[in-house]
Amino acid sequence: MTINQIMTKLDQTMASLNNKVAEKQKYEECNKTLFIKTIPYITKEEAQKAYKLLVKKFAKKKVWSNFHNKWVTKKCRGNGYYSKHPRKCWICLSGNSNELAKGWRRLIHDVSHMVHKFLRPTFSDHCFQQAELELDMIKYVVAQGWLDGKLKVNKITLTVEQKRSIKKSHLIDLIKRWEAKQKKAHTYLKKYKQRLKRIA
Repeated sequence: MTINQIMTKLDQTMASLNNKVAEKQKYEECNKTLFIKTIPYITKEEAQKAYKLLVKKFAKKKVWSNFHNKWVTKKCRGNGYYSKHPRKCWICLSGNSNELAKGWRRLIHDVSHMVHKFLRPTFSDHCFQQAELELDMIKYVVAQGWLDGKLKVNKITLTVEQKRSIKKSHLIDLIKRWEAKQKKAHTYLKKYKQRLKRIA
């Protein structure tokens, strides 16, 4: 092996080590950014909203289209890696919500991997770019106030009378709809019977 080959190999090794160090530092920054004494619990509704909004915000890439003969923006639909529904491990209603195995931390981690796979299919699952993307998602979640309950569904409590009124108006609408269909059916039956008479 020549000196040039040895130097090239050393340069490659150093570059690889630098990438590993940068990657590790980025993951440490992820953990520090999301370090809260108690990460709040997350409901199924919050997880569903957060998942969709993160994919919408981060999962876009420009690809060359031979059909359009130009660069087009491609969006991740979310059903190539995970389903459209939140994973069970993203929902956390009890226990230690600071664990990576469930709750907000797991949701952000999983979605960052999903989006990373969509944006860079040839890259390694764990790399500097994925760690950077995860950090960006964490910062976005914190900045949007999602950990403060901004995505919570405000449930409206209805009285018995209000429930009865809603049910009544719904039934009235159904009756009107079916009466209109009945009238239409009657008109068509009359029309087709007259046509049949003319043929006979």
